[in-house]
Formats: sequence, structure tokens, C-alpha cells
Amino acid sequence: MNILLTGYKGFIGSTLLKALELNHTVTGIDLQDGVDLLSCDFPEEFDLVIHLAGKSGVRESLKDPSAYWMNNVEASRRLFERYKDTRILYASSSSAYEPDLNPYAASKYVLEELAARHANNVGMRFHTVYSSKPRKGMFFDKLFNGELEYVTRHYRDFVHILDVIDAINLLIQHTHIKGVLDIGTGVPVRIQDLAPNLPVRLNTPNEREYTCANLEKMKALGFKPKYSIKKFLTKQQKSNIINIITGETV
Repeated sequence: MNILLTGYKGFIGSTLLKALELNHTVTGIDLQDGVDLLSCDFPEEFDLVIHLAGKSGVRESLKDPSAYWMNNVEASRRLFERYKDTRILYASSSSAYEPDLNPYAASKYVLEELAARHANNVGMRFHTVYSSKPRKGMFFDKLFNGELEYVTRHYRDFVHILDVIDAINLLIQHTHIKGVLDIGTGVPVRIQDLAPNLPVRLNTPNEREYTCANLEKMKALGFKPKYSIKKFLTKQQKSNIINIITGETV
């Protein structure tokens, strides 16, 4: 299959690219290459488009909401119009369930509404994706480096990046799937429990209190997450970090 992958150098895209290249021909587009979806000339026709490019992060969206609108909505609008007759799997977020909380959530909600105008589009509502190489400056990056200052009482559905890749591969195979689907584990974890010795921040008005993926549609395709956040952290973290989280020694 001939696939266009936007955001191929990103957190999910870089891992997905390696998996796709085993069985498909992949053309990548990424802002890191100087290719801006807001102004670029799109390549030839493709059998499938996987659209991962965009801005993520709740707190950063509060500082620059217009950038999130332009990169998550307007850039996607151009892509959808260019490949309006092509099946597109696009990255949404669990944040879209409560679009009133922050500009990032709002941009993902509008993205889903925009995508729904084209019958071939499939929205992937990613929950909290993690890996052994976390996004710079995000929760796990700070946790692994001892830079995390506080935790919250929020519940999050953490899904390993390799489970995400499995889910995308299933969606590639099942071409009859339409609409929006959750991609997570269906097992939420309280942030506070990951580092119980840190201070708890209570005032977080722009963030969701509880996230849990509804896996009914994905399970019907045979999706079954292989990784748990607890086991991952036990393997990933060393010495004193393991002591903080599990209360055990190596």
C-alpha cells in the first residue's frame, strides 16, 4: 500500500514509520523538514493517509491558542480537501470529550467535526501515550529525570506506543471502519499513585479529571493492549525512582 504519513518525525510518527515500512511504501511529511501543511504542495495520490501532524499539550495551548487552531484545524482542513476521496486516519485526542476546557481540546473537537464531512475519515482518539523515550518536558520525561515537582489526583488512561501502533495497523486492515474510536487500555490510573511522595496540586481547572478509553469498537477488531503502565515503570525506572513508585528495592 502507498501511504502518506504526516508528522513522521514526531513522537508517534517516528515509531509508526518503522512499522509501516515493513509492509508498505511510505512518504513522510514533517514540519521538521520545513514542510508546513498550511502552505505546502501536497504529493501525488495515495492509497491511505495517516495524519499525525499537529500541536499537542494542554498547557501550551493556553499560551498560544491561535497556533493550535492553525496547526490542528486549518492545516487538517487543507489535507482533508486535497485527499477528500482517500481514506484518512487522523490523530485526535481524549481531550476532545471536553472541548470547553482548553484550546487544545477545542481544536481536536473541531478537527473531528471537520473530518466528519468526509465519509472516509477515521478519528483516533489517543489517550495518554507513553514509551521508554518520552516527549521532552512532559510527565514521564520529568519523572525519569527526577524533575517532576508535583502530581495531581487526575485519572489517566496510559497506553504504550507499541499498543498504539498495533491499533493503527488494525485500522489500516479494517477498511470498513468509519467515525471516531478511542485508543487506550480501558484501565485508568491515578497520577498521584505514580509518585505518591510528591506534593499534590489540586487547582487544575483546564484539565480533565478522569479519562478512560471506551474500547468496545477496537476490541471488536481484535485489539488487546499488551502493556500496563505499572509493569512498564517497574522495568523502566532505576534505583530511587523505583523506590518512590513501588516501595521496593532493586
